[in-house]
Amino acid sequence: MTFWRDRAWYTDCLAGAAAACLMLLTGSALGAIAGPPRVVDGDTLEIAGQRVRLLGIAAPDLDQLCQHGGQEYQCGRVARAALWDFVGGLDVSCEPAGAASARDGVMVATCRAGRIDLSEVMVRSGWALADHPATNRYAALEAQAKQARRGLWRGTFQPPWQWRQAPAAGPDGNAKSGQ
Repeated sequence: MTFWRDRAWYTDCLAGAAAACLMLLTGSALGAIAGPPRVVDGDTLEIAGQRVRLLGIAAPDLDQLCQHGGQEYQCGRVARAALWDFVGGLDVSCEPAGAASARDGVMVATCRAGRIDLSEVMVRSGWALADHPATNRYAALEAQAKQARRGLWRGTFQPPWQWRQAPAAGPDGNAKSGQ
């Protein structure tokens, strides 16, 4: 009898270990997600129907305007194009960022295209800013981009969090724009 009881216990342990390994490999236990992305904007992807915000950065909104050489340009659309270029047609894998991993159904995660940390490359290129309240991980890269005048730093702009808080239209009735 002891043989069969030990064998049943051993079989149950193997089945549990196999299930745990499968969950880790597929990411279902951790909420990880991977696959071909749709680039929504400069800091948001959609993978398999799940919206994913890149951890630790803030990129201009799609309709945000910035200034360069005395001309306004659609910096939000340029930031989206930059993220698309960095993805480069690769599948993206995203690891949720713990407690910050679900705001309004949007996963907050560290995402990679191959070995490229997408948050890192967006800040390094100057098309996104480090989101200091979320993490200081990208602050030094932002300072380097600013000093080298890359991306947004070539001209003038409002940080995305300030631009989002600005009224939709000023007292003169004109739509908000970048500074």
